[in-house]
Amino acid sequence: MSDSTDPGTLKLPPLQQTVLDAETVQDLFRDLAACTQIIAIRPKTRAEGHIDAAASLTLDDAAAGLRDGSFRAVQVRYRYENQEWCDTLMSTPAGLRVVRICQDDVAATIEPEA
Repeated sequence: MSDSTDPGTLKLPPLQQTVLDAETVQDLFRDLAACTQIIAIRPKTRAEGHIDAAASLTLDDAAAGLRDGSFRAVQVRYRYENQEWCDTLMSTPAGLRVVRICQDDVAATIEPEA
């Protein structure tokens, strides 16, 4: 493995992960609705395959699908404070797992350095 000074080293942006209880999930959806500009909401309905890029949902549809088990996961892309974010929400026995990354940080890691 190369060290961080190697110009060929890929520098990945910070990834945030947590598991939320039911009350905090409600807070998350309320905050997304009130404080962000939603770009797209896409479901994953089966174990194999990827997020369904052809579908786009409302926040209410996404929350209901995660609650009733219709969706295994939901990807929410949104703008907040002039940055684009992506939250992947996955139902687990322990609660809703959230994986969050700033898309602008991802783009910066693949831009060539001057």
